[in-house]
Amino acid sequence: MVKSRTKPRRALLVNPWIYDFAAYNFWIRPLGLYHVAEWLWERGVEPVLVDCLSPFDAPGKFKRKEVERPEILKGVPRQFSRYGISPDEFLKRIHGAGPFDVAFVTSIMSYWYPGVECAIRLLRESLGDIKVVLGGVYATLWTTHAQKRSGADLVLRGPIQQNSQMLASFIDVPHSPIRENRKWYELGLHDGLPYSAIRTANGCPFRCSYCGSFMISGGYQPRTVEEVVCELEFLHRQGVTDIAFYDDALLVDFHRRLRPILDRLKEMGIDFRFHTPNGLHARYIDEHVAQYFKEHGFETIRISLETTSPKRQAATGGKVTNRAVVEAVENLVSAGIEREKIGVYLLCGLPGQGVAEVEESIRFVTSLGVRPYLAEYSPIPGTIEWDSLIRDQVISPDIDPLLTNNTLFFRFYSSIGEEDWKRLQALRTLV
Repeated sequence: MVKSRTKPRRALLVNPWIYDFAAYNFWIRPLGLYHVAEWLWERGVEPVLVDCLSPFDAPGKFKRKEVERPEILKGVPRQFSRYGISPDEFLKRIHGAGPFDVAFVTSIMSYWYPGVECAIRLLRESLGDIKVVLGGVYATLWTTHAQKRSGADLVLRGPIQQNSQMLASFIDVPHSPIRENRKWYELGLHDGLPYSAIRTANGCPFRCSYCGSFMISGGYQPRTVEEVVCELEFLHRQGVTDIAFYDDALLVDFHRRLRPILDRLKEMGIDFRFHTPNGLHARYIDEHVAQYFKEHGFETIRISLETTSPKRQAATGGKVTNRAVVEAVENLVSAGIEREKIGVYLLCGLPGQGVAEVEESIRFVTSLGVRPYLAEYSPIPGTIEWDSLIRDQVISPDIDPLLTNNTLFFRFYSSIGEEDWKRLQALRTLV
């Protein structure tokens, strides 16, 4: 057992495993834990990161180990696996970096919570009565479930800024900063791999009916150009070549936010390969933006369409139209960007959505000469679509988060079955 000590105060930050039927590393980084590390440093606590999803190449596969399926998934004829480092490696890293006074565990997808439970259980076994704080997506969206199941002493809902006073009291640190801020990358948290992820803004100014960003990230808060450029400059010096933007609305206010960032990097002679795995708003991809993408190394361009149904587009938030997607693709191609770098996200299995609607959406995207990417719908508590599912008695309010897994949900709860899914997947590969 690692014994705790009073001085200096040290905190363990844990990014736990993925437990799922499938997982792929699309430049995954624990951005929330980076914010926690900065908050802790300002209050006199030294943060140490143990990332169960590092080091692995991106884009690429994680190390996988098949595990026993939870009881509620026993009837699912698919392999269920743990993705990431081994538990032995996890314990080795903890013991090699300790002792610690408090542990923070983050959570990403709600239906990955078995990874959270495993991490906290091992922390208890290894570190004894250490205080454990759980935050992140699962903790925010399924707070009561996390309080009952996770084993954490404190479950935080929402971003750390909204919980600062309570958290400071709980772990007995000053409520206000006592030393100058240091950014996460200045605290030695980058693992040396040639990729990273970044946000130019936290939150999203839109409120789509199926998205929980407003609960997870809080209000829309753009970062300063200087702050983003400094982070990118530091990562470039560390040998990072690939940057994934994890913004929910990267192109909003482009000429005051992303454009000056890219201009500054060009002036400094800094080149990256940029990726947009979260999806972009088509309406903002005009000729000027497309030209910037071409000139500044955007290699992975994903556009959010979700569906070609005008009625559903309006009902889910009105952020996109079919015409906007057509124009966005035309602008990108005219700027000289290869079509294979362009993809369009489509949602499959939305409440009330039939196979015909998804087929029509796929055919629309393939007619543009770019590839559609099917994203299986996963319901999120607190959203309009969630309330619709509860109202129509499709699901119960106390559904296990495991059953909201995107691999399972549309097969069990929508009108789109397994054979339909196979046919849709075959249709989308025609490009």
